[in-house]
Amino acid sequence: MTDSIISIQYDSNIAKGNEVVRISFYANIGFFIEVAQMFEFNLRKLICYERSIKEIEQGAITKENVERICAKYDQYYDNTYLGKPKFTLGKLINESKSESSISKEFFDFLDELNDFRVNLVHKIFQNNIIRHDFDSAEFVLEYTNKRIIPMTNKAIEINRTIIVIIDLYRSNLHDYKAQVGLPLPC
Repeated sequence: MTDSIISIQYDSNIAKGNEVVRISFYANIGFFIEVAQMFEFNLRKLICYERSIKEIEQGAITKENVERICAKYDQYYDNTYLGKPKFTLGKLINESKSESSISKEFFDFLDELNDFRVNLVHKIFQNNIIRHDFDSAEFVLEYTNKRIIPMTNKAIEINRTIIVIIDLYRSNLHDYKAQVGLPLPC
């Protein structure tokens, strides 16, 4: 491994006088955003798989019907991801609440996660212009340890659950496809 110089950009007024706390703060924000993006990605997949299975089970399980439903939710996925406007995490949460069989507590956490994400990404730095709370290294360290890290850890845990649910729906969908003679993805 060769020695490399890395550059990190940040506001030197955040955690004044403590570069380690400042860099940790920015790194934890970045990791939280990554986890939130995975939530968005997986929630989009969950909506499509759950709705596909429910719709297939409501009608005749024929090749044409399964094909039509799969195409419909493939298009829905593309529309929510690539469409104008793209569905945000908040919109996906609201969209999934309408027809999901997943618990209210799960959605309560997703709402909490999204509110935290919005605050972290859009408000804390703006609010700091007025209040200057994040100028204090102690405040930044406490905020990182008591807010960002616990929320990230909870999000990781819940995201793992989402993946398990997606895998169950995917398995059911593959069973229906196999049952009617449709090819399965590699």
